[in-house]
Amino acid sequence: MKIIAVRIGDRYGPEYETYLESKLPEYEFIWIREPIRNDVVLQWNKMYGMSLDIDEPVCVMDIDVLLINDYKKIFEYPIERGEFVAMPGWWRDTNQDKYKINGGFFKYYPQDCRYIYDEFMSSTEKWQRHYIDNGITNGPVNGEQYFVEDHVKQKLKLKLLPSAWFTRWVAQESTEMSTKQYKRWQYEITEKYQQASGNDYIFMGDFHEDIKFVHFTHMINRPDKWKHYSSFL
Repeated sequence: MKIIAVRIGDRYGPEYETYLESKLPEYEFIWIREPIRNDVVLQWNKMYGMSLDIDEPVCVMDIDVLLINDYKKIFEYPIERGEFVAMPGWWRDTNQDKYKINGGFFKYYPQDCRYIYDEFMSSTEKWQRHYIDNGITNGPVNGEQYFVEDHVKQKLKLKLLPSAWFTRWVAQESTEMSTKQYKRWQYEITEKYQQASGNDYIFMGDFHEDIKFVHFTHMINRPDKWKHYSSFL
């Protein structure tokens, strides 16, 4: 199975590629290091996977993550033609309740999703602005997960992976939160995780055993800046 990931620019170094390849050596990585077309920006280049003419599922993932515990269950999750598997965004990146997924991980059959790729590539400027201009998310670059979810629902069956497997996390060292702000953020995200998963904690010196994928979302929030990062390599 192929795994597609984007590393464009110098925000994340090649060590991120090394990390993921060491965690998933049995899979073939396709690294997107340059835009697939000049008018496609940053994470929108993940759409490339939907253009592949192969009759097998692929995984598409973000690289600002830690893979922990029995994380391979995510990549091995069963999928059939006509289905689209995604990680849940229970921490809510938007205030619109109709959106359920997070763009950090998808699994799909590319041939099933070609119509989504074609629609995006036919109007890249429009779609890269649409979700920002309509107040669904914040710029300067964002919205690909909402575009994907809207268009998946037109023809495919959306399947969400278990909420307990995923969490968002923040590196205080890179976000420059005060200790008080950081503790408040941890309390609030843990409360949301409890509601989504039924588990009573996220991190107590180690992550909960159910968590497999820790996502350090947003541009200033980098896992390698977190003081506990080396413990999970």
